[in-house]
Amino acid sequence: MDEADRQLLRRSRVRLVSELQVVLLWDALLSRELFTPDMIEDIQRAGSGSRRDQARQLIIDLETRGSQALPLFISCLEDTGQDGLASFLRTSRHSAKLSKPTPGNPTPVVLRPEPPRPVDTGSGGFSDVWQKDHGFEVASTSPEDRLSGSNPETDATPFQEGSGTMDQPDAMSSLPTPSDIFVSYSTFPGFVSWRDTKSGSWYVETLDSIFEQWAHVEDLQSLLLRVANAVSVKGIYKQMPGCFNFLRKKLFFKTQ
Repeated sequence: MDEADRQLLRRSRVRLVSELQVVLLWDALLSRELFTPDMIEDIQRAGSGSRRDQARQLIIDLETRGSQALPLFISCLEDTGQDGLASFLRTSRHSAKLSKPTPGNPTPVVLRPEPPRPVDTGSGGFSDVWQKDHGFEVASTSPEDRLSGSNPETDATPFQEGSGTMDQPDAMSSLPTPSDIFVSYSTFPGFVSWRDTKSGSWYVETLDSIFEQWAHVEDLQSLLLRVANAVSVKGIYKQMPGCFNFLRKKLFFKTQ
């Protein structure tokens, strides 16, 4: 499925789960070969078997049914008299395609502090593509690196200015500029985060509690491991926080 269609389905999931009449759809989905009979049975057994659980599973599985899955699904909605949802999805899809960036007008994302520099990409290329991040060097503190005869090799071709027609993938032989960053998610991407209506977010509440108890003796990665464990076993509904980093050292908080 096209990424734009996938994102549209995810943004519309609350309304679809709330309004979708799945019982009317089974024959239409089979006739348009969107799903097989076995797949339909799996959807019908989803969760408790309620209409909402079936609708939710149908929307999730629809993302795996090919590039024409969304327009075919819209046609199934129209075939079964669910014109309101069909019109909503069709209009939203049309609007998303109109607002999609074109090759002549890309929106670059630059992940480095220095100003980007345009590159000449030749005919047919994007005029607004930015030059590669060349990274930065860090002085070696390893005794092994100073041994005579040491001559390490790269496992990729180092980036070459003016490489011409060379089409072999290249790489940087230095540290990336966005080094020393740490990113933490309240939940795994694509999964929900839970919040208590009185005390607030599970993740923030647990983060605050763990930091208060342990920040004076443990580093950031250890603290977030405690947070992940505490949140993952909390309540009937489940949530799994996570993180990734490009740190070179342990990070401690100054609490005194």
